[in-house]
Amino acid sequence: MTETTNIDISTKPYEANQIESKILDFWFSNDFFKLAIDNLKPNYSIVIPPPNITGQLHMGHALNGTIQDMLVRYKRMLGYNVLWQPGVDHAGISTQMVVERKLKSQGLSRHDLGRSKFLEEVWQWRHQYGNQIVNQYKCIGVSFAFERLAFTMDENYVKAIYRAFVKLYKDNYIYRGHRVSNWCPSCMTSLSDLEVEHKETNGFLYSLKYFLVDDNNNKTSEYLTIATTRPETIFADLAVAVNPNDERYKALIGKSVIIPLTDKTIRIIADEYVDQNFGTGVLKVTPAHDTNDFEIGLRHNLGLISIIDESGILMESIDVPSKYQRIDRFKARQIIETDLSANDFMLGKENYKIPLGFCERCQTAIEPLLSKQWYVKMQDLAKLAIECVENNDITFHPDRYKLTYLDWLNSIKDWCVSRQLWWGHRIPIYTCSDCNYEDAHEDNVEKCPKCNSVNYEQDQDVLDTWFSSSLWPFATLGWLDEPQIFNKFYPTDVLSTAREIINLWVARMIFMSKYLTGKIPFKDVLIHPVIQTSDGKRMSKSKGNAIDPIDMINKYGCDANRFWFASIGIKGDQDVRFREDKLEEYKRFNNKIWNASKFILNSISRFTITNIDIDKLSLADKFILHEYNKLVENVRKAFENYDFDNITKEFYDFFWNIFCDWYIEIAKIEISTNAINVINVLYYVLEGCLRLIHPVMPFITEELWQVLPESIYKENKPSIMFATYPSHNSQFIFESENSRFNFIIKIIKAIRNIRQTFNVPSSLKPDIIFIINDSDSIDLIKSNLSIIESLAKVKIEFASDLSSKPSLSAIEEVNNLKIILPLAKLIDTDKSKIKLEQQKSALLKELTKNTEILNKGDFRQKAPKEKVESIENKINELNVQINNLNNHLSIFL
Repeated sequence: MTETTNIDISTKPYEANQIESKILDFWFSNDFFKLAIDNLKPNYSIVIPPPNITGQLHMGHALNGTIQDMLVRYKRMLGYNVLWQPGVDHAGISTQMVVERKLKSQGLSRHDLGRSKFLEEVWQWRHQYGNQIVNQYKCIGVSFAFERLAFTMDENYVKAIYRAFVKLYKDNYIYRGHRVSNWCPSCMTSLSDLEVEHKETNGFLYSLKYFLVDDNNNKTSEYLTIATTRPETIFADLAVAVNPNDERYKALIGKSVIIPLTDKTIRIIADEYVDQNFGTGVLKVTPAHDTNDFEIGLRHNLGLISIIDESGILMESIDVPSKYQRIDRFKARQIIETDLSANDFMLGKENYKIPLGFCERCQTAIEPLLSKQWYVKMQDLAKLAIECVENNDITFHPDRYKLTYLDWLNSIKDWCVSRQLWWGHRIPIYTCSDCNYEDAHEDNVEKCPKCNSVNYEQDQDVLDTWFSSSLWPFATLGWLDEPQIFNKFYPTDVLSTAREIINLWVARMIFMSKYLTGKIPFKDVLIHPVIQTSDGKRMSKSKGNAIDPIDMINKYGCDANRFWFASIGIKGDQDVRFREDKLEEYKRFNNKIWNASKFILNSISRFTITNIDIDKLSLADKFILHEYNKLVENVRKAFENYDFDNITKEFYDFFWNIFCDWYIEIAKIEISTNAINVINVLYYVLEGCLRLIHPVMPFITEELWQVLPESIYKENKPSIMFATYPSHNSQFIFESENSRFNFIIKIIKAIRNIRQTFNVPSSLKPDIIFIINDSDSIDLIKSNLSIIESLAKVKIEFASDLSSKPSLSAIEEVNNLKIILPLAKLIDTDKSKIKLEQQKSALLKELTKNTEILNKGDFRQKAPKEKVESIENKINELNVQINNLNNHLSIFL
């Protein structure tokens, strides 16, 4: 049996935290989010980008969670079977780092425990803290199918990973390569290019002398000048390269030079990779410690010499002079620099900005290191992913991110998928130490299938976390174990994610899905903006400038936060500054909805809601019904096109500026004479508005919808989330009447404008003269006279010409109507004149400032088009305001 909310609508003002907590309990106690399938309904699915088990809810999570929840609630109300698949990622490096820090505080390392005991520690940590972020998600009202919460280390998920890996292996996509990869000396693992964060770092460019040797291998006085930022790697140099077309060095190709601080000689080779216009046009080639040099080394069969180990320390090696062995790479650089200068190998040293790579997890400087790793061949797989997007099977929103995606795939390198970690999915490749047989297996194998040896051991490395995450959409939706779920809900409809993981995750999900299932994983990819600090900086926990969304929810309420997230949209600026003032504004909007609903509920309490009688509708009734149905049409269109900002803009404008400011105020006037129709219209619009904005503001709409009395308009559903989403009703479209009533609104606005301009006290109800000769307009005005006089606080007289116009009068024109307000008895003329002149002076100053900006130098040519248009619009607006003030000032002449 459904538990209902205990609603106290008398609460004033709207107590967001109290009500949101109560509504959450109501939803969860009734299992409203549990997946329910009706075979007669269409299906809709989304998978959440799985947050790390180490994570805490941040602004990006809250924004993206809101976007997905809006879509899920919208489709649920449209009558779809909806599955929003939740889950968390095991986060290999991040989680291992957290647990290792915990051990370090106890004076232990993972190696002290051993692999098995260490993994027990990780699992213990996971059970204690791993679902924290899922619980935090509840605070933003997400309607996950919580009973289906997935984890990338779940048994069924691991089974999917090994099925995928073994298929890739059997199809010859997996190979072991001995090459230079990104290595983190702190995490002690290889990293893919996408896991490396590049930053411009202050460093030095060293110019070194590489002395030529003669035919007898004796050092000469001639030398080549070579610039490097890493003098500590000179001991691993295997050649010096020049461009074959560089006339300066053609005669030297094939000769040799001496590596500084050693007696070792290396050849001068020719390679077109060398840019002859950069520096001296000479490059030291260090194949084991630079990815580009590695490729040069392959082309020239140079071989490989490693001199830096996995900890970033210079090795005890025959190639490294003993003085520098077992010294950290950066400290060794300083010592080597000193020795290069002392031994006449240093020509110079200059400040230099180095584009250095850092581990995105621990921020340690990456070391390009030679190591054996497992790779996935990417050429054919990339083609699968490219075709999906080029054929428009998958669409990016905004469209510009399609180019980001395709650019990466068109220049993709093979994917390094092995990581030297303990926490993760151990690579299911086994090698026999007796017969060297190698194979991949989905299940654990204890004996070699070829020689039956028990020395058949599984690889020690684990898979890149992004490998397991690339299976997320189908592995969580029953690819191997729930065919009924997979067939109904796969492919999913939408993926909403951040731009920084388009290549890391989105592209990989697409080619893995096509390769393993033959299907695309989703139809639309939504790229949401990044929320920055209020001054435009990237939020960072370590920098202490990250804003906790939970704090903002506690302060302003979840619905206010969700409304702001929706108002950001996804198709405009992708770097959005945090604005707490907007949360304050939308908190007030919640209160506006609450108070308007309270008025309507109090007004309808004595009545039974019945069908709206079209024949008895007033002009104002038709106006609001027309505007409401336009709103419904526009909001539905915005949802279908992912224009979330338009949803909030349209709804805010309608509810506050049209429904509350106009119709509810008019209803207060007309309810005494036209009660039944006014009550029915008020109910119809409010109930429809609650359903319309429920996907964006689920808490306040649930609370208010529950207390609305039963009627022909309110479905008998346990929750608003199951009510039918509003649809456009053509019988309530009144184009002509809407236009006529907008004329009445313009009249009221014009009178209010006069009163505000000349500071006519609101307590006064002055006489005002309408001059109009059009009989239809006169009839329209007279039939709505009580509305105009009440809302404008005036008493209206009609005249046929200006002959009766008092000398000191303000005049406004609305279409063919002249509105005359005699001012002599209402205002202090001197004070009013001074005030208007001050306003004009301020506007003129602002006009001069903007005009100077626009006309300054080549501003129009160099400034962004939007900026120029904004200033031009501002100038036009200022000119209109100045012209109006001149007209107002003219009455004092």
